[in-house]
Amino acid sequence: MKNMLSFGVQGQSPWDGVAVIASRRRGNLSFFSFLLAISISIISLSLQAQEATRASFNRAVKQAAPAVVNVLTAKLVVEKPMLVADPMLQMLIKTPARAKVERSLGSGVIVGENGIVVTNLHVIQGAAAVKIALNDGREFPAKLIGSDEKLDLAVLRTQLPTGTKLPAIKFGNSDTLETGDVVLALGNPYGIGQSVSFGVVSAVERSNAALSQYGQFIQTDAAINPGNSGGALIDSTGALVGINTAIFTRSGGSQGIGFATPSNLVKTIVKDIVEVGRVVRPWLGAEGQAITPSVAEELGMGNANGILITAVVGGSPASAAGLRQGDVIVRLAGKEVADPAALNDRILATPNLLNTPTSLVIWRGGKLQELTVNLTALPPRNPASQVTIRGYNPLTDTVLEPLSPALNVELGLPLSTRGTVVVKVPEKAPLVAFNIALQPGDLLLSINGNEIKSPRDAQEALNAERRKWQIRFQRGEKTFNLILQ
Repeated sequence: MKNMLSFGVQGQSPWDGVAVIASRRRGNLSFFSFLLAISISIISLSLQAQEATRASFNRAVKQAAPAVVNVLTAKLVVEKPMLVADPMLQMLIKTPARAKVERSLGSGVIVGENGIVVTNLHVIQGAAAVKIALNDGREFPAKLIGSDEKLDLAVLRTQLPTGTKLPAIKFGNSDTLETGDVVLALGNPYGIGQSVSFGVVSAVERSNAALSQYGQFIQTDAAINPGNSGGALIDSTGALVGINTAIFTRSGGSQGIGFATPSNLVKTIVKDIVEVGRVVRPWLGAEGQAITPSVAEELGMGNANGILITAVVGGSPASAAGLRQGDVIVRLAGKEVADPAALNDRILATPNLLNTPTSLVIWRGGKLQELTVNLTALPPRNPASQVTIRGYNPLTDTVLEPLSPALNVELGLPLSTRGTVVVKVPEKAPLVAFNIALQPGDLLLSINGNEIKSPRDAQEALNAERRKWQIRFQRGEKTFNLILQ
């Protein structure tokens, strides 16, 4: 049948070509389906990645925000209006005093579900009443249970109905923070409501005598404005890494330089106040200064990190451990300490350091040596050592106290400083000259040329009958000489 039409290749079914074409079409459809699936997957992954990026901070804020509260305070202020400017006329014209209530607003952080709240001391100082307001609208009265003036921290106990629990923030490890890490500041700036600002860690272990002589601070460019004080500084997971404490500003608002107290230090302070009722500061009992490169080279040290010991207080933990003048402290409890501020911070922030044998690595005699130090609580002041000056003299009824490590710490003096300090002056102090009167904290140096080492020395010098008195004393970094006739 030569005239029969033939489809396809000789020897194959006429439908084989159709099958090939159909197969190709199915292959093309499968390929396009594959491409479409890949595209959808890529878009989905991209959206998920974007969502994850957004949600990282969103979730952090959602986790921490319920624990950040407004701290509302009320303070009774008594005002006596001045009808005239002349002081003499003011004494003659009696004007009634008026009382008014001043209200202020700050921030705080719930650190215990039983209602323990930490904030800055300056937020609640002098307040007659304190109340905390949660983000969900609930309000509860609160009472101060303890504070640390040197670190500007205060701990409040919220008065809760039986069975009520509050959302507590999760503590992070501030020791792991590094420059460049993302942080978020939560608080109530200017009283406008809870707000969040974004930034990075600008510096860690920032020491600033204007902020505190104790501890080191986290510096951040996250906006911290008035009202943010006492609020939370959190990391990208929502964990607390600091309490917003202060800002550097010339305008009163944020200029990108804020400071927060590290969470590890806050945690230690809160624990002391809740469990003991006060801050228990371990002390080493040594003084020193940051080592310089030239001194490090002279001592044969590889680097200039450490504290050159200049004095050791007798009877102190440092003395008991065998620390000497001229030693260089390199590490405490396994952590490097570069300067005295870092050492103070390490002593305060390290958990369970009190009354625990602790490694102290020093550089002595051209090599590293390890000592064991048992840090104890700073010995308290002894009220029995105070003396009230008697007799008719310029210091009558003034209360004096010999310096001690605890008093030196309170006054910000070197631990080894010795002498006698004024702790109380009578309401009508007789010693007034050139608008300068003795004040609590003044260090007596000499009376009529007699060096004052103890309150007894002062009383003996004042017992002499004289018509002329020369009193020399130190206030801060200034020395005053008063001559009274």
